[in-house]
Amino acid sequence: MRKYLFAYILIISLILGCSNPTDANESVSDNPNLNPIDNIEPTPEPTEVPTPIQKESSGEMKYNHPKIIGDVDEVGNLIDEIEKLSSGSKLKFSIFLKALEITGMDQEIISLDEMTLLVPTDEAFNSKFKLEEISNLISDKILLSNIINSHLLPYKFKEKNMKKFSHLDTFSESLDIDIINKKIIINENINILSPDNEVSNGFFHVINSVIIPLDIESRDQSDNNLGVSAEIIPISELVEKDLFVESLIKGSDVYNFSADFTLNIQFNEDGNYSGKFLCNQIFGTYTLSEEGYLLINQGASTKMFCIPPDNDIELNTQEIWEFILNENIEILASNEDGKVYFKSIDGYLILQEN
Repeated sequence: MRKYLFAYILIISLILGCSNPTDANESVSDNPNLNPIDNIEPTPEPTEVPTPIQKESSGEMKYNHPKIIGDVDEVGNLIDEIEKLSSGSKLKFSIFLKALEITGMDQEIISLDEMTLLVPTDEAFNSKFKLEEISNLISDKILLSNIINSHLLPYKFKEKNMKKFSHLDTFSESLDIDIINKKIIINENINILSPDNEVSNGFFHVINSVIIPLDIESRDQSDNNLGVSAEIIPISELVEKDLFVESLIKGSDVYNFSADFTLNIQFNEDGNYSGKFLCNQIFGTYTLSEEGYLLINQGASTKMFCIPPDNDIELNTQEIWEFILNENIEILASNEDGKVYFKSIDGYLILQEN
């Protein structure tokens, strides 16, 4: 009986052990406070991928320009930019700037729609001319204007554009252009020191020499019809010199005079002249036209009665006076004979210094 009772208790114990299992870790089902659904991670919502916007192509090339930060310097006019370059470098341009101002060509050039200017340095002028010659040059508007026009091109040219041509026409003459070692040489010996300086209506290039127009640099008989090589000179070179007329040439007519029976004349710095006409003293004023021509105004004279050796001398001397009073006179001088020439469209006077 005890054997069966023990066996019965053992079976009951086994049955109870299987129906109530235990574990070292607490089961989720044994914790009434936890909901099993809470431990399940939710499925993430799908991310919407934007549909690319389709743009119609216009055919234009689009460029991403870099953003400009800070102030941008505006390009000034010719005079402002030359002065700016001069203030920031060893290159100086006081002589050329003075020439532009005296002739009024500074404003003319600024008013052009487009242009290119070759600008000589002060050193270029000092190498080409003596100090006295520069002083005389500055006083001669016609000569200055011709020289400036020889440096002025009617279009915009960067240095690289100039290299494409063998010749370039200025407002005065044609310039020869050569390329040696990839550098521009103008008229065989002129170099560009500072290229592509931009101004409001074009460019200027700094050069190391002064371009002298051919008709000024080399005047021969075909140019001036004088029969000798002569150059234009300013009136300042004649101031205080006592000159007398040796000959007058008008077309095919030639009038020769002796020193005793001719016109003597002397120019003063204050715009007055004085001299002698046959036996009478003369005096009056002179001016320079805007183009630089000498204009001698009719003055006054003493009223002495003169008896010339013959009537031809008096008539011929009167021809001199009429020529001087009625012509725009260009003044030239020759190193060949040391004489001065008063030249007009109708002829010329040959004068010598007493």
